[in-house]
Amino acid sequence: MQTSTQTTTSQQPSKKQDGVSKHLLSFAVMIVLTAIAFAAVGLKIIPTHLVIPVLLVMAAIQVFLQLFTFMHLDQKGSFFPILFICAGIFVAIVSAVGIFMLL
Repeated sequence: MQTSTQTTTSQQPSKKQDGVSKHLLSFAVMIVLTAIAFAAVGLKIIPTHLVIPVLLVMAAIQVFLQLFTFMHLDQKGSFFPILFICAGIFVAIVSAVGIFMLL
């Protein structure tokens, strides 16, 4: 009985350390993506007609990183938040297409 308690407590800091390193790595990737986006626009590295698509792709990557890292959507039991986020995205797309068609 004591052995199982000791292994559980000894594994706890390792699991916590993995979470911290995951957060720091994700944060670093987001900072790098932001710096690349800033440099691409500020230094005119990317042709003008490709700036918006490249920025949108990099923004989408950052959104997914934030959702899965900081909102813990990769953990068990997160079906309903994912469902509501997908429903919100669907409503936003339908609304945007509707507004675009009215113009």
